[in-house]
Amino acid sequence: MADTNDTATAAAASGGSDQQQPIRKRFQKRTLSAEYLQEDYEQNTLGATAGFFCAIWAGWLMGEHFSSTFTTFNYPDLDKDGQYHFGGKDIALVVLITSKLLFVRAGLFRYVLRPLLRCLGVQSFERQQGMAEHVYTGLVYLASAISAAYFVGWPRLDSLGLESLWSGTSLDEGVSTEFKVFVLGQCALRLAELVAVFIEDENRPGYYRRIAIHYLVAGVLACAGLLGQAKFAGLVVLAIDLPTVIAAVSGVSSALSACLHQVMNVVAGGIAALSTLVVLPSLVYVSVRCGSLADTRGNNILATNSLLTTPMSSNSNTASSDGTAGTGAAASWQETIESKINSIVSIKFIRPFTFETENRGTSQATGFIVDANNGIILTNRHVVSAGPVVARAVFNNHEEIELKAIYRDPIHDFGFFKFDPMLIKHTKLEEIELYPEGAKVGVDIRVIGNDAGQKVSILASSISLIDRNVPTLGDMTYNDSNTFYIQASTNGTGGSSGSPMINIAGQAVAIVSAGLTKASTDLYLPLDRVKCVLEAIQAQTEVKRGTIQTTFQYRSYDEVRRLGVSDTVENNVRQDVPGGVGMMVVKTVLPDGPGHIAGLEEGDVLYRINGKTVAHFVLLEELLDGNVDQTLDMTVIRGKTSKDVQVNVQNLHALEPSQMLQVGGTTMTNLSFQLANHYRVPATGVIANWLFCILEEPIAVKPYVLKSINGKAVANITQVIDVIKTIGNNECVPVKYFHISEYYNNCLIDGSIKISHLWNQVALYTRNDCSGLWDRESIADLPPARDIEPTNVIFPVIKNADVAKLQDVVHSIVKVKCMIPIFIEGNVNRINASYGAIIDAERGLVVVGRETVASTACRITITIAGTAVIPAKLRFQHPTISYAIVQYDPKHIGTTKVQAIKLSEKALEAGDSIRMLAMSKYETPVCLNAQVSNILPVETTSFEPPRWRSINVEVAQLDNPTAANYGFGIIVDENGDAQALWLEYIKAKKSMGVGGHPVQALVPALRALQRDEEPEPRSLKVEITPITIVKARQAGLSNERSNELQSTASTRSQLYQIKRVEALSKAKDVLQELDIVVSINGRLVRTLEDFDAQFTNPTLEIVVLRDSQEHTLQVETTESKQEVGKVVCWAGALFHAPHKTVLQQSTTVPSGVYCADVVFSSYSYENGMVEGHWVTHVNDAATPDIDSFERAVNSCQDNEYVRVKVISSKSKPNVLTIKMCYHYWPTRTLVKDQESAEGWRYI
Repeated sequence: MADTNDTATAAAASGGSDQQQPIRKRFQKRTLSAEYLQEDYEQNTLGATAGFFCAIWAGWLMGEHFSSTFTTFNYPDLDKDGQYHFGGKDIALVVLITSKLLFVRAGLFRYVLRPLLRCLGVQSFERQQGMAEHVYTGLVYLASAISAAYFVGWPRLDSLGLESLWSGTSLDEGVSTEFKVFVLGQCALRLAELVAVFIEDENRPGYYRRIAIHYLVAGVLACAGLLGQAKFAGLVVLAIDLPTVIAAVSGVSSALSACLHQVMNVVAGGIAALSTLVVLPSLVYVSVRCGSLADTRGNNILATNSLLTTPMSSNSNTASSDGTAGTGAAASWQETIESKINSIVSIKFIRPFTFETENRGTSQATGFIVDANNGIILTNRHVVSAGPVVARAVFNNHEEIELKAIYRDPIHDFGFFKFDPMLIKHTKLEEIELYPEGAKVGVDIRVIGNDAGQKVSILASSISLIDRNVPTLGDMTYNDSNTFYIQASTNGTGGSSGSPMINIAGQAVAIVSAGLTKASTDLYLPLDRVKCVLEAIQAQTEVKRGTIQTTFQYRSYDEVRRLGVSDTVENNVRQDVPGGVGMMVVKTVLPDGPGHIAGLEEGDVLYRINGKTVAHFVLLEELLDGNVDQTLDMTVIRGKTSKDVQVNVQNLHALEPSQMLQVGGTTMTNLSFQLANHYRVPATGVIANWLFCILEEPIAVKPYVLKSINGKAVANITQVIDVIKTIGNNECVPVKYFHISEYYNNCLIDGSIKISHLWNQVALYTRNDCSGLWDRESIADLPPARDIEPTNVIFPVIKNADVAKLQDVVHSIVKVKCMIPIFIEGNVNRINASYGAIIDAERGLVVVGRETVASTACRITITIAGTAVIPAKLRFQHPTISYAIVQYDPKHIGTTKVQAIKLSEKALEAGDSIRMLAMSKYETPVCLNAQVSNILPVETTSFEPPRWRSINVEVAQLDNPTAANYGFGIIVDENGDAQALWLEYIKAKKSMGVGGHPVQALVPALRALQRDEEPEPRSLKVEITPITIVKARQAGLSNERSNELQSTASTRSQLYQIKRVEALSKAKDVLQELDIVVSINGRLVRTLEDFDAQFTNPTLEIVVLRDSQEHTLQVETTESKQEVGKVVCWAGALFHAPHKTVLQQSTTVPSGVYCADVVFSSYSYENGMVEGHWVTHVNDAATPDIDSFERAVNSCQDNEYVRVKVISSKSKPNVLTIKMCYHYWPTRTLVKDQESAEGWRYI
């Protein structure tokens, strides 16, 4: 027991186990003798030989297994076109590095690390081994870092002039110098060692026999990768293997020879280590490539081999945390990107009109040059647009150039812009080659584009699928067909459309088309058709695109077998199309199309066309495009039978609209194949976008198919123009239409349209691919307005005896509809409708809520008793109360007995019993009995941008909750006289209020109109709000004044405080915000009626409480004129003088020019002009008023940038640059004209 413990203690003290003891003693006790060195060298050689033969076996297996499946792979510098073929030098590379590393590891530990560690005090063999392992790991990381740094910017060996030693290699031109150095060095080393084999020493014959096979096989494999010439091999022998030669010549029996062998081992190992560092990227590449090979289906054949696939994701596609590349491949990517960055442009484009599936608006995308000589840029179809577009490209150095659209594909998501290369001054134009054959699964790619609005964004990924069926992107949007899509996880966003997917050689293999919102996956269009179209454009020949109006979908073999495909057919297809995994199946056959006429049906499996087996979209499109206006013989499988059909091929371009009819804001085109194909409807008819602009009824903003206009069927744009030429100005005609998605549901909608020659000008646009614009032709020969025939109307009779006395009131109620063609004065609604009351039957004056007639630029109609519709025009808008007065021509209603309501002089008070006459949604009269529950001030909030709102008015609230369901009503007393009008008013942005507005405020304007004068009421131009006397006393109201106020007869204990003083009013410099109004003209102010003196007096004496003291002020009132009398339409925006609400909310008025509206598909919108901006200068010309602004913009030249100085609603100055394009956004001026039927006219 004691002996055992002593042994264990001794072992523990020595730091190792019994098995490690001999090794430890060996290192501690043996001396460095020649015999020991020779023995150790032999043992190392035996280990290396074993590892070497394992490597040969593994390499042989790889070569046998992959020799038939390896195709081509991308790798930098290995050959000129970026392709590489697996061969003997690959096996040689793996074997040589494996065998050498075994020598390096043993020699490094023996002669470097262990002596160094012992000098540092590390005596334990186990600790030495552990630390050595850390050193080995560190060297691996160091090698990776050196390789990365080398590819990022270290000088190459060929900069030393070594490449002149082997000029003109024929097998692999373009192979890197480093690779040649390594292979040739190893080849020379093996040859020198083979020489030593034949100088055999009789004392140790077994030594050379054991390594003979090692060197012989290694040398043969090295020779298989020989890329250089013997001249360089000789230099390597002299420089590297001189110790080996000396050892071979001097004999092997002496200790000196053994030492030389060891020196040779150390030197050769060091050279091998350096060579390994140089060629490490190649070694990684071999491993990566083995894990990324793809079969013809695009599936990863080694996807489960983590050892082989890990390097691809960790080295090839990622970067380190500090932003530097992780491998040499990344360095080559940097070179590729730098060489192609000038070929990629950011595209800013504007679609002036909604066309087909593309809404009008501004956006940005990406494109890239594919023909530098001719200035051709490739991008997406939805960027080039099917309709009118203006665009410009911005290069990487921010040089800008105008673009014109020259081609957009009818079905695939690609198109071409063109620019003039002679106008480029600061950019070296380079093009990107289209290489559709390079789209392979596993290929590393980069997507360079304007992602998420950034100037340049680079996204890295690898191709994961190349045979994905096209996705359905939704209704009323672009949807591709009859093509595969390529898939990669690049996670692109808006702005990346049109970006190229490039490989390591800088070639474009696909183009960004779409992305999935719920995944990081992006979809790319292959470039097969793109390249064909580009070649036709370059050759200036016709681009032919054929169609049979049939959509196909790729389905796998197991699916088509269930559709009836026999084993024989499947075997034939597999043989004719090796590597394929399926066949094409008919997905959609459009009614009345060539495919439908020929008898094709959904579910048919395509087999052959003109005798050729067709199982891929590329061949299908080649046959269609090559046989336009000809007949194809097609064989399809239906069920279990084969069916032969003959199909006529149509010209696909003829199915795309090349003309657009503009009627005001509505655009009409022939139904495109794109929409017809998505909704499975015949490719005929007229599609109307923004139909609500001319429709008399409010509808959803979506496209509709027109069935008929004014009783005449319309199937194309020409027929629509013919019908419009028969419609008079402002004539209301019937129209029938339906949404395209309701084609099979027979959901026809009937309505009516009214075309105003002022607001809805008619023009025909025709596409011109030479200029890139759509030529505009005005349709001017339109008939004038027709005379309105008088219509006699009978009002409904109220049979209820209790309400019969209100029959005359019923005869005064009419329906008022207001169509607002342009948005000025802060208005945001296009169609408003409500009821009004006739207040003067002889003159045709009708009072209506101002929320209904919200703009001075409008088209008004009045409907009497739900029967007669007659035009009217605006005569007056109250500046603070929700009243507007419109006028119709009484002769248009013939002998219809209408009645004007009688306006009561008595205002409503709380507790009054009243009756309210309203109209139901079926336009029948409704009578409500109620009591006035309260009289409350209207409370509204400010809007941004400012719009009109009720202020300084108190309205009656009723105790009948049913009253809140009606937006209009007449509140009458027991005699039937109107005391108030029940009207809506806006409280907040999306909140409406309703209440009884006093009719007494109407009297001054009504009396002026009855005198044939324009009402121009005066006012203080202030906004007031009620406050309690308690709050007034806290502000400094004296006890005497308080007692005086309380002694007056009033039901409310309140005063009024000034909330705002309108800018530019005469009271602006006299009254201040928070002033409390005590009296006006000597009369104490207790109610709003006490402010009525402002409407008739030019000057008022007002006592206000300010800073706890009363001040007596002389305040002038201001005339309330219609501020907006001129509107300038310029660069897609509307400008006029500031209106009342703007002045109410503004503390200062920087200019007399106010931006009222901006079309979001214009240069003004794109360059930062927004509603609420004040314009102070145009090209350094001051614009203090709308007239000076009109003169300044009329002097601006077309196609030039104009500098516009603006001040925002928050008083922030800015300078905008706005491009002029008078073709789509001409400068026009509207002026108010009461003599015209519309109330406005263009000058």
